[in-house]
Amino acid sequence: MPEQPAPRTGRRPQHKGGAPESHKPTLLGKILIWMFGPLLLLWTIGIVITYFIAQNIANAPYDRTLSDHLRVLQHEMEQQRISHGVALSPTILTIFQSEDEQSTRWEIRNANGRSIAGNATIPLPDNWAYETDKIRFVNDTLDNQSIRVAYTWGGQDLDGTPFLTVVAETNERRATLQQEILTGMLTPQLIVLPLAALLVGLGLTQGLEPLTLLQDRIRARRPNDLSPIDEDLAPAEITPLLTAMNDLLGQLAASTAIQRRFVANTAHQLKTPLAGMRTQAELALRERSPEKLDASLRQLVKGSERATRLVKQLLALTRAESSDTPSHSDSNLIDLNALAEQQTLEWVERALQKQIDLGFEPASTPVLVEGQATMLAELLNNLIDNALLYTPEHGWATIRVGDSPSPHIEVEDSGQGIPEEHRDRIFDRFYRILGTAADGSGLGLAIVKEIADQHGAVITFMAPGSRAGQAGSTCLRISFPLPPARQST
Repeated sequence: MPEQPAPRTGRRPQHKGGAPESHKPTLLGKILIWMFGPLLLLWTIGIVITYFIAQNIANAPYDRTLSDHLRVLQHEMEQQRISHGVALSPTILTIFQSEDEQSTRWEIRNANGRSIAGNATIPLPDNWAYETDKIRFVNDTLDNQSIRVAYTWGGQDLDGTPFLTVVAETNERRATLQQEILTGMLTPQLIVLPLAALLVGLGLTQGLEPLTLLQDRIRARRPNDLSPIDEDLAPAEITPLLTAMNDLLGQLAASTAIQRRFVANTAHQLKTPLAGMRTQAELALRERSPEKLDASLRQLVKGSERATRLVKQLLALTRAESSDTPSHSDSNLIDLNALAEQQTLEWVERALQKQIDLGFEPASTPVLVEGQATMLAELLNNLIDNALLYTPEHGWATIRVGDSPSPHIEVEDSGQGIPEEHRDRIFDRFYRILGTAADGSGLGLAIVKEIADQHGAVITFMAPGSRAGQAGSTCLRISFPLPPARQST
């Protein structure tokens, strides 16, 4: 047999040990990645920068010492005649000889770069500049050792012969100092960075604890609990999220309430017509007279019509209540003339059956409003249905469209009228004026009010006029706001 799907529950499926089935990134993980990712990159860049800084720091004192040796050697040569030979004084030899037996090497060259005295193996750049008294430094290799060379041009001996002075030393001591500087600068970072990461992780864990508590509170709610989530214990950063969730819960609660109200209203209102239909059906089963049987069947048909009309109105009311205020995305410009004419034509047959004169008076120009055509048609249908229901035979009803002072529709009839004291309550659902002979459900004007509110329209009782010598009794006007195109003008 095929495997049956698992029943849906309010909780996510979990593995053993409580781990969620989907390995989605956590909020804490994302925060840590975005914090320590750039931090690690910056730390790497910092190491490179520290290396060059340490190199410069290590070179600076040794370069100063090498410069001093170069000046001393140049001054010594200026006191001699290079053509008679070069001999360094014991003082210079002592200065050049260091304690760690890494002595400073030296050399004297003429204007052509030929070695005159000293260590002729010290390398020099192929193109060195004749800049007087300008000390230059260059790194090179001698005897498989990295060395630092300093040279300057411009010295002259006692005979006025110019010469080039060169000194060099190994980079071993510089490398040792550079390593010590790097160790001193990077060791604290290597210790502090993991500690900082640990403290930040602990801080974030504690900071996100309210989210865990909020999750536990939401999971503990009953499935039918649609009350708003308390925002007092939530961090300010997720308050907008909770506000959006509460708005959604409010909409869901309203939708659920509408459904429950629809079921309750349907059950309550259908009891009477269904009971009458059952009674007529039982009478029809007992009757033997064709005339009485025919009368019972006619009553049964009328009862079914009442029940059908009631169900349609309940569905229309539910549809109107569950529909939000029309937005620009689902609204269109609607011509009230065309809409009213189309809906009036649909009720002509019903009006003829009741011998009611149903008229339509359009405006001289198109009357545009913004709204949902389906809902506005439902509004007008309920107004016409209500007028025909409460207008006696040989009466009249008129649907009128106007454009001044604002777009509006009027429905006027010569029915029994609505007393002044009942006008505040006739828009309540299932409210009916006592003593009326018409068989209504009390939902028509409630539907009209709901749809009018959604479209920002206003319902007004107007002074009734007269037609064909008959005075009107009720005139309802639905006034709509101006469409955006006319508001801008």
